[in-house]
Amino acid sequence: MKRKVVGVYLAAGSSRRMGTAKQSLEIAEGVRLGGIALLQALHAELHSVVVVVREGDSLDWLPKEAHMHRLLGRCRVEICADAGSGMAHSLRTGIQAAEEMGADGILVLLADQLFIDGPMLLRLTTAFREEAGYDYIASGDKGMPKPPVILGRGMWPAAVALEGDAGARSLFQLPAYRGQIVEEENQLKFMDVDTMDRYEQAKNIFMHQCM
Repeated sequence: MKRKVVGVYLAAGSSRRMGTAKQSLEIAEGVRLGGIALLQALHAELHSVVVVVREGDSLDWLPKEAHMHRLLGRCRVEICADAGSGMAHSLRTGIQAAEEMGADGILVLLADQLFIDGPMLLRLTTAFREEAGYDYIASGDKGMPKPPVILGRGMWPAAVALEGDAGARSLFQLPAYRGQIVEEENQLKFMDVDTMDRYEQAKNIFMHQCM
């Protein structure tokens, strides 16, 4: 039986550098930034996707298709009460939900990485399922592990213990864990939108790709 992988979609960031809730920003007419990578996750070979948001999120950025998946139980929204304390707390919320679902691994995605695609996610999930001995599978940017990443159950206690904005990348260096880095040639897939300049740049790229 293949290992059950649940997506953990981190969308609870404070957007301090943006000055506005970036998930709700339009990338194209009717297309919100926060919903683009979520659709890729929902179309991937995942058992379900946990969307982690901060308190007070209007969820106006969720695509219509995501609402359908919520009704079907494939998309679950979890509120992280202490999201303001850093990304590690959002990750903890996602892990707790995945544990309830009996997942073997979580695919961690960032809501502002809007250029990830299905083939990229498929390479990660395939590697995780084929190599039962691996604790993690990470996307590789010239050898540097970056999200999206898959964390197996064995890494969850250490991931839950992280604080502030610490990401799981620090855990990959520990000798206790075995994993694989899946190199990604297209650097654009690692672009995250964390400033208004990046937002304008992403809009232009997105529009060009859709033409």
